[in-house]
Amino acid sequence: MTSKTKLINYIHAKQRETPILVKNHLKDIDYSRLKFNEFKNHIDNFIVANSEYYNRFFMMSGLRGVGKTTVLYQLYEYLTKEKNVSKSDIFYLDVHDLKTSYDVPIKDIVDLYLEDIHGTTAVNLNKKIFLFVDEAQLDIGWANYAKLLFDKTFNIFMIFTGSSALNLEINADASRRIMKEQLFPCNFSEYLIFNYGLNLTKNNFMDILLKRDESNIEKAIECESLIKKDLLELNNDPEIILKKFLHYGAFPFSFKMTEVDTHRLTNDLIERIVQEDLRYFASFNKVSNESILRLISYLSTKKPGSTSNSALAQSLNLNIRTVNNILDALEKSQLIFSINAYGSAGKILNKPKQHFFLTPCLKSAINYRVGRYDLNHEKCYAVLAENMVASTLKRFADESFNSLGIFYDANKKGVDFIVKIFDDIVPIEVGVGKKTKSQLTRAKNRYSADYGVLVSNRTSTIEFKDDILYIPLISFSLIG
Repeated sequence: MTSKTKLINYIHAKQRETPILVKNHLKDIDYSRLKFNEFKNHIDNFIVANSEYYNRFFMMSGLRGVGKTTVLYQLYEYLTKEKNVSKSDIFYLDVHDLKTSYDVPIKDIVDLYLEDIHGTTAVNLNKKIFLFVDEAQLDIGWANYAKLLFDKTFNIFMIFTGSSALNLEINADASRRIMKEQLFPCNFSEYLIFNYGLNLTKNNFMDILLKRDESNIEKAIECESLIKKDLLELNNDPEIILKKFLHYGAFPFSFKMTEVDTHRLTNDLIERIVQEDLRYFASFNKVSNESILRLISYLSTKKPGSTSNSALAQSLNLNIRTVNNILDALEKSQLIFSINAYGSAGKILNKPKQHFFLTPCLKSAINYRVGRYDLNHEKCYAVLAENMVASTLKRFADESFNSLGIFYDANKKGVDFIVKIFDDIVPIEVGVGKKTKSQLTRAKNRYSADYGVLVSNRTSTIEFKDDILYIPLISFSLIG
């Protein structure tokens, strides 16, 4: 059992180290994710609230490398430099560091921090403090303890970050109190801000997918016109910049790195997810990490379209149950996501799923590693563009519009995606190097859809013609 003195010394050491860590980590970072501003607004409201401020318990999950720790460090800097909060009133705890040093739960450390630094307990706390806990999934009891803190005092603002394994520890009681936030890889709008200082006019392009009417289309065209003027500020062709983003621009660590180093670090990130994160979702005692990585590589390098799990098992010399478990764990880790075939319940069950990576950069990095990478190859661009459209739709559905369903068309020569918005069906085709509407026409008739959507790099402006909504790939990439 670790002595109380050792734990107090550990807390004091972390309090001294945190300002140094923040300074060193942020010295070359001149950007902030949009999620930072959301948290900042909640912090501002919490500070000035004279009574209970309910939005003070957050869980921020996300893939490795998307910038969760950076957000916490920036909030620490914001509190100390702009809100004049004392460093003693902020406790940043890296649970990975804690578990490396001492095998004690978050509860013991935080309770001791309150006792030693503030001379009180949570119930008797009479000042506002901030608790930032990184890699919280390493402590299986984090959610229950955080819920107890939330109930005991109005005076602690809490953010717990980690992988999607955080969700495993949230029971129904804690779920009612917690605000869940997912930090996704950067979208193209953030990429332009961070790399080119170009803060584009906020777009409303998703509105024309959700409800296609003349008013929404007119507003979207007007917005697109303003964005085109903004893009003229770039010293390069916007489509070339989009290609670079799709290949290696979605992770914040890429902003100061070369293309080759970004691909290397992205592959390292994938390996760490396999080695360290998947164990939270499934037991792979008889499956090597190499087999899991081969399956990931297979998903990345295969041609677009669905592949049955039995075909995957046969190709990789694994049994079907193992393949099912691996795919399920990869989805829970948020490395990949899947969509079902559109149709009846029987069709959904009988047809294989289509799998996509959370960002095209993951797919690109794996293809680069195995020697199948070509930035200028049209087929390569087309595959990454299709993944980007799928990722954009999923992100929007997860963050803003839970009633949006995303499917693929299992019919021969079907469209790439079927989007269901309440009772409305919208077929979507992604075209790179071609401008075709034949699949859309068939799908529109088959599903009795009012209109179809063609996302294409050969389309120069948003346009509605002959029941087809044309959206340039650049414009679609700016959704979010």
